[in-house]
Amino acid sequence: MFDHLNGKDNLIETTEEEDSPTDAARRRVLGRLGEYTSLIITPLNMRPTSATLLFEDDQRIEVRISTTSRHIILAIVPNGDMAAEVFFLRSMATKQLPAPRLIAHDLNCTVVPFTYALLGHIGGIALQQITETSLVRVAARQVGRTMRRMHQMTAPGFGRPATTGRWPKQTWLQLLDDWTAQRELGERAADILGNAQTAALLKTTLEHPALRYDRPCVIHGKVNPNHAIVTVGDSVQLEALIQPGDIVGGDPMFDLAYSMLPRHHSAFRHGVWEGYTATGALAPEQEQRFQRLKLLLWVTETLWNDAEVPSQFPESVANELNALA
Repeated sequence: MFDHLNGKDNLIETTEEEDSPTDAARRRVLGRLGEYTSLIITPLNMRPTSATLLFEDDQRIEVRISTTSRHIILAIVPNGDMAAEVFFLRSMATKQLPAPRLIAHDLNCTVVPFTYALLGHIGGIALQQITETSLVRVAARQVGRTMRRMHQMTAPGFGRPATTGRWPKQTWLQLLDDWTAQRELGERAADILGNAQTAALLKTTLEHPALRYDRPCVIHGKVNPNHAIVTVGDSVQLEALIQPGDIVGGDPMFDLAYSMLPRHHSAFRHGVWEGYTATGALAPEQEQRFQRLKLLLWVTETLWNDAEVPSQFPESVANELNALA
């Protein structure tokens, strides 16, 4: 049943120089994917009729398992673990918020040498694939309303749980320091913005007392149109928020700021804002944190992800710093 998932047919060829540790982990899993899938699925007595590799990169592998009556998704993290996603899905389920159903999971690598989860299949497409602006905005409003409800739940700590369920003992600012350090913010900002503007950026964001926050809430950590699944008929309906980031406990304004990154469609950004603030405007202290996090995330993500930084980027950052002065 699963043998066709094994072997080189699933592998993207790379040269030895390109084969990073994360890519090597992916290739090891894909090479025996059918065997691993059988070890996970066979004890469940599901009577599958087919199995299809849906998606794979060095961060995630997804296999759709079909029976005569349903589909489920086997989600695998070849390098890392699924503890953050499991926590997020459990939290969403307690409030019946739109997210994939968590059917089973193993964070201890008891059967296979990686963590995995079995998820209910969500029909629909990523909001990123919708081109009609009015539909994007309607769906994004639903995303914003869902975020507002999600953020009413308290998290056990800042960041993410370990596979044991334990949360790190750290402050919100310590977590943000680590998050930006992993993305080499200091070095990259100094290269592009210069030392003086980098110092001003840090003073306005990570070092500013307005960014302190001490009540961790459940957050998604990576809200964007690719992680919102929708169905389209006469209108559009949000079916699920999927694949949270590594930060699933934190300041709700982190989620809101992430959803406002300039790379997202303007209709998405406007819709999320309308949905999030539909039941009330941000409090002044929330607005302060939101604006500073929005600047921090924009600079960090631009310098980390963009192959080429626009020539006007330093001037744009300077304008934002002046607005927050």
